[in-house]
Amino acid sequence: MNRKDFLKGIGLVGVGISIPTIGLAKVKDLMDEPSNNDLLACTAIPGETAGPYPAPGSVSTSTLVRSAITEGTQTGIPLTLTFTVINIDNGCLAVSGLRVDIWHCNKRGYYSAYDGQPGIDGTVNNGGTTWLRGIQYTDSNGQVTFTTIYPGWYTPRATHLHVQIYDSSNNLLATSQLAFPDATNTTVNAYYNTSGTNSFTNTNDSVFSDSYANELMTVTGNTTSGYIAVKQIAVSAGTLGIEDIEIETGGQFGKLINYPNPCNEKTTLSFNLIQTSDIEITILDVTGKLIEKITKKNLDSGKNEIQINTSKLQSGNYLYQLQVSNHSGTFRQTKKLIKN
Repeated sequence: MNRKDFLKGIGLVGVGISIPTIGLAKVKDLMDEPSNNDLLACTAIPGETAGPYPAPGSVSTSTLVRSAITEGTQTGIPLTLTFTVINIDNGCLAVSGLRVDIWHCNKRGYYSAYDGQPGIDGTVNNGGTTWLRGIQYTDSNGQVTFTTIYPGWYTPRATHLHVQIYDSSNNLLATSQLAFPDATNTTVNAYYNTSGTNSFTNTNDSVFSDSYANELMTVTGNTTSGYIAVKQIAVSAGTLGIEDIEIETGGQFGKLINYPNPCNEKTTLSFNLIQTSDIEITILDVTGKLIEKITKKNLDSGKNEIQINTSKLQSGNYLYQLQVSNHSGTFRQTKKLIKN
């Protein structure tokens, strides 16, 4: 399979101020594999097929938002996965609020949610199940963690797992697959005692053969205590210099718009508050630099409108962020402002 480019802009709705990533220590690759130096690099994850068994449309996304994904039904060697998502368009900073979906086969090489799967145990029906599938949202360090089991394998593939990354507006940013070190796969496959030896390694796998150095996870551990796999995943998430902190408004406000947009001398922000709240409006340029801040105390619930003077702005794209604070917490949303 040829290496594919899945780079896509994140868009401008639903973003907040960025938090720089914590410095990552270089992890020595103890396996006889190419060094996983992309833990420190900033190269976009290669795009790959979602495979034959992505989550079917009949599966509710909300049921998969979880970090532990075995559902207590899938046994095997424990595996902890930690992924850090960074933005290649913004100085390789960590991105918070992105949705990370993963799925992989069980130790016998079968996936949940699908009937009629061929494999070492014959044709197996797993329709209606959701094990070994999970969704998490990146934290302020750009990280998600899943607890699962080390996958098995099936012909004609090396051991792998699938990953998709979405922005806060559910736009797909990347679809890829992640590889495990061949030496670890050999050890695990012998431990699982599956049918024979897998002849497919990362170097002759149809997906990984042209790009697996950038899809290889760094794995430590053993069959007794379990394994830990870490991977930094770089995606194209736009050049705004700001990312999500709160990807939801907490139900505290809605219908945030500004009009006219594009604007000339002034624009009006309109929004609905659920309860009496303090608000803060910030205007930023596309690098995240603060241009203006407006605060209002004790705005009543219902529709509110605030006029903003834009006459001093140069023509171009800007951002405005509404921050709402009340006894329920603090909530933010950011949208695009265009000055003619």
